[in-house]
Amino acid sequence: MKYMLLLLAFLIIGTMPQHAQTPRPEVKILMEIRPEVNYVTHLYTLAGLGFSDSLYAAKYGNTLPQAAIDTLQKYKAYLTFGQGEGGMLAGPFFFGVSSENIPNVDSMQVVMNVVMNEGKKANAPADVIAAVRTIANVYVENYDAYLKNIYPQVRADMEERRQLLSQWMQEQSFVKEWECVTGYTWRRGDYHWLLYRAGQKGPSYNNLNDSTNTVWYNQDIDYQLAMFSHEFGIFLMQDSIDPIVEEMKTYTRKLDSERDLTYAPWSAFESLACWYNCKIAGQKTADYHAFGEADVQTFCRIFDRLSNEGISDPAELYRKGIMEYLK
Repeated sequence: MKYMLLLLAFLIIGTMPQHAQTPRPEVKILMEIRPEVNYVTHLYTLAGLGFSDSLYAAKYGNTLPQAAIDTLQKYKAYLTFGQGEGGMLAGPFFFGVSSENIPNVDSMQVVMNVVMNEGKKANAPADVIAAVRTIANVYVENYDAYLKNIYPQVRADMEERRQLLSQWMQEQSFVKEWECVTGYTWRRGDYHWLLYRAGQKGPSYNNLNDSTNTVWYNQDIDYQLAMFSHEFGIFLMQDSIDPIVEEMKTYTRKLDSERDLTYAPWSAFESLACWYNCKIAGQKTADYHAFGEADVQTFCRIFDRLSNEGISDPAELYRKGIMEYLK
């Protein structure tokens, strides 16, 4: 029956007048200021969970009780993340909370209840469940005071920057340029940047879902614009490359080598984004110079060679690039 219906649909469509395809709506790059990601980076910065910001700490350091800081520090190994790896609770407590719409403390409690229930359903060990409960209490107990006393100031700090970046984004064409150099098409609607005020030094660019990224609000403008393009490229290539990333993580963990090569899958992906970004700009962009820990120069030489051999698909470049690098 299913195939008969498909055939019928095909026949009907085939006999209908053919019209030009509706052009795809222009992708909008949206600069937004929301409380959730600012609250999470507030906690991560003041508790020293991989983020630091001396100016922010001087201004807001006494707004979080010492007991809350001590609790978050106690579970630091669970909460920190970076270079594609993270503690087991970074997912819900950084990325999960940041990506939600949480307008008040009651909503925060609902989110924390979901986190608790998911942990129980997954049969997490008792010590992990206890950690989740304790961390969740910190998130709930301090959110109301943050919304009332801190976020209005933080939002005001960032508003001018948001307007400036929104203007800059109207002049950028990197969506079309990335589609051209990769052969991929962006199909996820509008692209969102969430600005946050805390955490000048930390893992600034974090993917919260398929079309939303975070960034510390006041970085150098040239670097920020280069990274906006870089991160869009990461998102655009993700569907085809993410499965290979996981495959390569498993592969590198099994290698018998004196060097720790488990960083290579992350490095190769960031380097591939830099490589394409340089092609789009026609020069070495700010991200190329900023990812020294990813060994971008070596990977880019490999990608140049593979490209000259006729390899153009980003996923194939990524896979073969890693294997060349591991030699």
